[in-house]
Amino acid sequence: MSVDLHIHTTESDGTWTPQELVRQAVKRGLRTIAITDHDTTAGIYAAQANAPAELEVIPGIEINAAAPDGADVHIVGLWIDPENPVLQEQLRILRESRIERTERILSLLRSLGIPITLDDVLKYAREEVVSRSHIASVLLEKEVVSSKEEAFQRLIGETGPAYVPRYKVEPDDAVELIIRAGGVPILAHPGLLANLDVLPILVAADLVGLEVVHPSHDEAETEFYLDLAHQYGLLPSGGSDCHGPGGKDEVYLGRYTIPEAWLRQLAARR
Repeated sequence: MSVDLHIHTTESDGTWTPQELVRQAVKRGLRTIAITDHDTTAGIYAAQANAPAELEVIPGIEINAAAPDGADVHIVGLWIDPENPVLQEQLRILRESRIERTERILSLLRSLGIPITLDDVLKYAREEVVSRSHIASVLLEKEVVSSKEEAFQRLIGETGPAYVPRYKVEPDDAVELIIRAGGVPILAHPGLLANLDVLPILVAADLVGLEVVHPSHDEAETEFYLDLAHQYGLLPSGGSDCHGPGGKDEVYLGRYTIPEAWLRQLAARR
């Protein structure tokens, strides 16, 4: 149980650099990790270059899509080709949409008497991969809120006055994009979905795996999703969804892992 196939770095909304993430993974006894930043592959090569021989770093991605009912659907891609031009073009579009969304959120915050600039937010972000988590960091820094959780609950979450929906791709298009980039597509954290209506759509699009192990899944849910994976002919996967200290959630690196047998099954589908 030394495999974690869902991890984020500072290249998206994580707080550990790729280099520090590698050090932490080794410290926690992991042997295989996947860098799955949102909408960017920028952290992959730095992590691989700094990984010791005993740590395998799989190139990955997490693409945010939208179900027919508008709900967030996240698709993780493993063993992608980071240089694939079709993938990179779509990621460029997604990153640009993030900047546009951020500017709209900041405009709403200013209308509420909270003056925050894009430069303030970019201090916390890398390249164009800007998220609401970075905006929350600025709100915390400026003492508008007492925690990032409060920032989401009171201001920038779905029920907040400064919420702006994000541009997303269709779920089956995200699966196809990962496959075209040579990757293995996996539905991330199904336990966070309001329903599983999107699953048959994804299976029809050649989804390969289902994230069974995730911090949001309790023991009963883990068993449920393992059974569901078997029912749909999907391979089980999972990981910590680690965002680093002070990130979106508690640091789960080394606590939510999967068996190496699952890794070998997924690798065989490359």
